[in-house]
Amino acid sequence: MGTSGYQGTVKRRLLASFAVFAFFLAAVLGRLGWLQFVRGAELQGIAERQWNTRVTLHPQRGSIYSRNLKLLAGSAPSNSVVAVTAGVDDIDAAARALAPVLGLSEAHLRQRLAMSTREVYLARRVDSSVAEAVAELDLPGIRLVEESKRYYPQGNLASHVLGFVGSDGGLEGLEHQYEHLLKGTSGFEIYRTDVHGRQIAESVQSSMPAKDGYNLILTIDEMIQHIVERELDAAMERFAPKGAAVIVVDPRTGQVLAMASRPDFDPENFQSYPSSSYRNPLVSSAYEPGSTFKLVTLSAALEENLLDLEDTYHCTGHVEVAPRTIRCWRTQGHGTQTMAEVLWNSCNPGFVSIGMDLGKERMMEYIHAFGFGDRTGIDYPGEHRGILFPVDTMSETDLAVSAFGQGNAVTPLQQVMAVAAIANGGYLMKPQLVMEVQDQQGNTVQLLQPDAVRQVLSKETAKIMANVMADGVEYGSGRFAMVEGYRVAGKTGTAEKIAPGGGYLPGAYILSYLGFAPVEDPVVAVYVMVDEPSQGPNWGGQVAGPVFASIVAEIMRYLNIPPDDTVSAPQPLEQETVPDLTGLTLGEAQETLEPLGFGMRIQGDGSEIVAQLPAAGSEMPVNASIMVYTAAVSGDKKQVMVPDLSGLSMRETGDLLELLGLEFSASGSGVANQQTPAPGVIVEPGSKVNVNFVPPGE
Repeated sequence: MGTSGYQGTVKRRLLASFAVFAFFLAAVLGRLGWLQFVRGAELQGIAERQWNTRVTLHPQRGSIYSRNLKLLAGSAPSNSVVAVTAGVDDIDAAARALAPVLGLSEAHLRQRLAMSTREVYLARRVDSSVAEAVAELDLPGIRLVEESKRYYPQGNLASHVLGFVGSDGGLEGLEHQYEHLLKGTSGFEIYRTDVHGRQIAESVQSSMPAKDGYNLILTIDEMIQHIVERELDAAMERFAPKGAAVIVVDPRTGQVLAMASRPDFDPENFQSYPSSSYRNPLVSSAYEPGSTFKLVTLSAALEENLLDLEDTYHCTGHVEVAPRTIRCWRTQGHGTQTMAEVLWNSCNPGFVSIGMDLGKERMMEYIHAFGFGDRTGIDYPGEHRGILFPVDTMSETDLAVSAFGQGNAVTPLQQVMAVAAIANGGYLMKPQLVMEVQDQQGNTVQLLQPDAVRQVLSKETAKIMANVMADGVEYGSGRFAMVEGYRVAGKTGTAEKIAPGGGYLPGAYILSYLGFAPVEDPVVAVYVMVDEPSQGPNWGGQVAGPVFASIVAEIMRYLNIPPDDTVSAPQPLEQETVPDLTGLTLGEAQETLEPLGFGMRIQGDGSEIVAQLPAAGSEMPVNASIMVYTAAVSGDKKQVMVPDLSGLSMRETGDLLELLGLEFSASGSGVANQQTPAPGVIVEPGSKVNVNFVPPGE
C-alpha cells in the first residue's frame, strides 16, 4: 500500500473516531441540557424532598376561664410520636422496636408506617416516660412532636358546659362550639436530613411558627356552679331520679351563671362514661312544661287587658271543651276565686277560660314572642327549638290544653329565658355563655355584649306578674320554695311524660320549679328539673321547690344581697288528712295530693285508682307518700293487678286485698315475704292471693 493510501485510511479512521466522539459528546450535552433546562426544576424538587423534611408545628389550644378567671380547661405540652415515612428505612424493624414501648401491635404499626402520606401519627399525646423511651430508640424517620394535652382542673365541674376534646379537636359543649377560636393555627419547619432521615444540626431551611388558640372567658360563675352542683347531688341522693338539671341566668343580661345536669361525666376521661351522659337536657331536650307554662298565658291576658287579677272565675271541677272534659285537680272544684287565686291554685279550668278569651292567634303570638318554638341562639351546640301546635290547624282542645302547659314541647332553657323576661321588666334576652375572647397575652379580641331580642311585656305587666308569682310562693304550693329573708317569685310544674306510642306514661313525671329572686330587684332566674324521682314525694313543689330554695339562699349570701327581716321562713305543715283517691285517674290524684304536700307511689299500670294506703281520712305527715293501686281495664270488665305485698303486716295485707276485691289466704306470721300470684299479675276480682309471712328481719 502506498503512502497516500495509508494516509487516506488513517484519515478515514480519524474522521470516524471523531464522528463517534462528536455523537457521544452531543448525546451527553443533549442529556445535560435536557436535565438542566427541561427537567431541571423537577429534579431540583426531587432532590430537595430527599434532602429536606417538613414537619407540622402544633399550636397550644386556648384555655377556658370562668367569669372570675378561674381556670376551667387548660392545655399542657405533650409529645406525640410521628413517623416521617420517607426516612423509615426498615418498617419491620421499626414496628418491632416501637410496639412494646407504645403498647400497640406490630401489625398495626407496620400498617401505619407503610402509609404513603408524608407524616403518620403513631401515638398522640403520650406520657413523658413513653416519649423518653422513643427518643432513646433513635429510630430513623421516627420523631417526637409537641402537641397540647387538654386537662380540666375542676374535674366534673361544668362538664356539660365545657364538653371535651378528642384527638382532632372539640367534640362536645363549648370545646366544640368554639373550636375555630380555641384550636389555633398550625405552623411548619423544613430542615435537612441525612441518609437515615435524622435531622442535620443547624439545617433549618424555613419555618413558620404555630399560632396558639384564643382563650374564652365564660359567663359562668364557678362559685354559683359549685352551689348548683352540690344541690343537684343532694337531690339525686334524696329522690333517686333518672336525672336532674339546673340552670341559673342573670335576667338583666341573659348571661348564664350556672348550668349543670345529672348524670354528668369527667371531661378528661369522657371515654369511661356512657355517651348518653354527654347530653345536656337543659338545651337539647323538649317536653311538655306543665303548670310553669301558665305564666305565659296569664302574662298574655294581662298585657292584652283581658282581665284584672281581681276578676273572678267559678271552678266547678271541670270544663267541657268538645269533645274533651278537662278536669281540675280538685275534683269538687275551687268554687269562686280571683284570677290571682287561679294561678296560686294552678286551676286548669281557669286557665282554659283565659286561653279561650285570648284565642289561638293571640295565644300563639305570645308563645312565640316569649321565645318558644325557636332556638334561643345560645352559643352552645345541639339546641332544640321545641315543638308547637301549628296555629292554622289548632283545634279548641289544642288551645285549651296549651293554656295550662300541655300539648306543646319546650326546652328548659326557653322556660328560664321566658321567666327572666318577666323578672327584668319585659325583655326577652339572648342567653350567653361566653362573654369575652382573649389572645394569649390577655388582650381582648372580642367582647360579647348582652342582646335583647325583643320586648314581650310592658314594664307594668311584668311587675304585676312578679308580684302575683311572689304571692303564690307565700300562699300556694310554691311555699316549698320560700327563702327566709328574701321575697322570691316562682311557679311549680309537674309534667306527665309522653309515651313513645302516644299518651302518657303512668307514674312518670318531670318535676320542675321556675322562678327568680329577689322580687324587688331580680339578680337570678332559676330553673330546676327532676326527672322521675323514685323515692320521696312526686310533685314539683315538694321536690324541685326545696332545691330551688337552697340554691337561691346560697346565691343570695354569695352575692351579698342583704336580707329583708320582714320576710320569714316558711312554716311547714305538720299533718294533713289523706283524701279519698279511689275512682280518680292518676292525673286527678296527682293534682289532689300536690297542694296537701303528699307524694304518690303507684302500683299497676291501669288508668284508674281502685285502692290506696293509708286509707282516706288518715292523718299523715306532709311529704309522706300515698301508695295507690290501679286497675287494668279490658272492655267493660275490670281486672286487678296483684300488688307487691312484701314487707306489709298481715293486717295491712288483708286491708289492701279487701280494698282490691281479692281474697286473702295467709300462712305464718310477721311480714309478707312470698305471695302467689306474683306482683303484677292481672287477675279477676275475687281471686285468691296466698301470702306467706315471716318474722321481721328474717
